Amino acid sequence: MTNSLRSSALRSRIRTGTFRFLCRQSDASRRSIFRLAQAIAKAFRPGLVTALLSAWVLSGPTTVALGGEEAHLGQRGAAPSSASDNRILSVIDKLVDAGNLTAARRMLAEEVSSRGESYQTIFLEAKILFREKRHLESLRVLERVLALNQHDVEAYKLVASNAILLNRVDIAEQALKSATQLLPNDYLVFFHLGALYYTESRFLSAQPMLEKSVSLNPDYVPAQLFLGLTLEELAQEASAMDCYHRAIELAERSGFKGEQPYLYPGRLLYRQNKREESLPYLQKAAKANPQSCETLCLLARIHATEGRETDAVTALNQCVQADPKYSEAHYLLSRAYVKQGRTEEAAKELVLFQELRKLEQNRKDPRKNQRANP
Repeated sequence: MTNSLRSSALRSRIRTGTFRFLCRQSDASRRSIFRLAQAIAKAFRPGLVTALLSAWVLSGPTTVALGGEEAHLGQRGAAPSSASDNRILSVIDKLVDAGNLTAARRMLAEEVSSRGESYQTIFLEAKILFREKRHLESLRVLERVLALNQHDVEAYKLVASNAILLNRVDIAEQALKSATQLLPNDYLVFFHLGALYYTESRFLSAQPMLEKSVSLNPDYVPAQLFLGLTLEELAQEASAMDCYHRAIELAERSGFKGEQPYLYPGRLLYRQNKREESLPYLQKAAKANPQSCETLCLLARIHATEGRETDAVTALNQCVQADPKYSEAHYLLSRAYVKQGRTEEAAKELVLFQELRKLEQNRKDPRKNQRANP
């Protein structure tokens, strides 16, 4: 079969496979899901595979936090299965979540060989491929999942996860919009859609999505943080700080791991030239994550401004140990060494900074990586 015939057949299967499902949906949901099916079909045009894989390489090994709630294995429309079958599928799902992909794939192959394919096994195959970072292949399998007329929000989340890592924002956005139609009270769907808009600098679109997420679950720390980041971009800094304070309260109460609840308000205060007010937040951020280079560089800037060059160098060396390719640390080290009269070391750090900056020129907006671990 030629590439053009294969592409045409694929689009035809999607249209046919989704027709009965679309007939059950509201008009808005029907249009949304059909647009998603079209977008996925177009993703497999001849010549686009290389572009997609190139985008993934540029995006780096980011893990997108779109699978916060595990897939439900007993979906409507799937073939009836025994309690034993469901136990096996549940074990495979847990192996995938634990990162034991070799064992999961072996058990899945045995299950398909003995009982045949089902909606659940196809979905698990897509999930394993996603964890293996084979995002284009996972998206291909999810095309089959969508053709089975399932009301499975987790499938749309997984589509979005793969699409984001393939730099296909159009597919990710449509998948998340489809999920909001199917499950309008899922705070995670609105969070991920808002976070997607934020990373694309579509702040006016991000704000209502994140506000909706917060209204559905006020205790979800990442939504509070991303709402704060969005409000900052919209010049609503007082409201942003309120979000950060709520995030800190929630984080301390829930045991949230990560420096962001302290880093973001500290960074905002630093930008407002309130360095002494920002310092306690940044110190707590460094304690929460001693390898956060953004935190350590901000601390170094404050120390340098206050004449504490030794403390600045200590913070910067800590950053370089955590991430030798963090260019800002080398730039700040060069400045600090100049002030200390260490001209030869300053020159080396400046050369390193310039080399790293050249490598960074083709990288995407670093805000896109914040979705993985806010």
